[in-house]
Amino acid sequence: MPVIRRNIVPLRYSDPSVVAYVRSPSDWMVSNCGWIRGREGVLLVDTCGTERDTLDLVSDVRKYSTVEMPLTLVLTHAHGTHHNGAGVALRNGGRILAAPTAVPIIRSGPQCNEEIFACANWGKLEAPRPEAVHAVIEPVEVDLGGVVVEVVPFPGTAHTDGDLVLFEPRTGTLFTGDLLSVGSTPFAVHGSIPGWLTALDWLDKMFPDVRTFVPGHGGLSHPGSFPVAVLRTYLHWLLDATASAGTPDFAELATIARRRWPTWTVPERHIGNLLRAHADQHGERLASAEAMRAIRDAAGGRIDLDTLLGLGKS
Repeated sequence: MPVIRRNIVPLRYSDPSVVAYVRSPSDWMVSNCGWIRGREGVLLVDTCGTERDTLDLVSDVRKYSTVEMPLTLVLTHAHGTHHNGAGVALRNGGRILAAPTAVPIIRSGPQCNEEIFACANWGKLEAPRPEAVHAVIEPVEVDLGGVVVEVVPFPGTAHTDGDLVLFEPRTGTLFTGDLLSVGSTPFAVHGSIPGWLTALDWLDKMFPDVRTFVPGHGGLSHPGSFPVAVLRTYLHWLLDATASAGTPDFAELATIARRRWPTWTVPERHIGNLLRAHADQHGERLASAEAMRAIRDAAGGRIDLDTLLGLGKS
């Protein structure tokens, strides 16, 4: 069983500070977060999937700030890995910013997906106060005192239908959410493959001054390592592999994907991504529940989070 590590990576030490919170190895319910601290407030990027992990995150954030500092939580999208801990993070107050389509999902509370995951140790996960969750319809600037963070929603469907990113210009740090994954199989079931390709072009055009990518999953990356190009190649392959009329052998294609990207974690996601790509380009509706069951079956059954994440152990 892998040990889940949380690595605090300062990208700027002095005020304002910019920190990437990289959790590894990347897996189900193991995603990256981060925070930016100014003189008058702290901005947290995403939470964790369980109460314990979110409490650890908040504790680490407060070591770099103060309890009194107002907290703004920005959620890059509405997948439980990233937003389950929203209510936990705001127990002492604060506000949440999210894309408009993500707002009702976040307000409804954590996602445990019991058909897919086996877990007895989620902890006490509560929904945030509805009035604390605010929609980001257009790009906004969050002034933390001495640092201004750009919060920018993607105008379309990509990884999900409600993705946004955060850019800190002074350090050139872009928190991409799951629009980028590095060394981890992307997850496209709830999005659009063509739309995701459009989003990658959008990232290139909107943020030409990026020096560090903080992806939703995987290690930090830099433009010279071509993380966008790697993901673009994979998304194009999904479309090419499912372009022919008729129903392809999705299991065989998923096996080919595993061989082509052998080091990527969570390879069971390939089959869900192939189902998504096929539906996108053949005008079909994809039932996300069906795709998730295919992923579950490719993983060998319900995914045991207690074992995977070491939950319930001191």
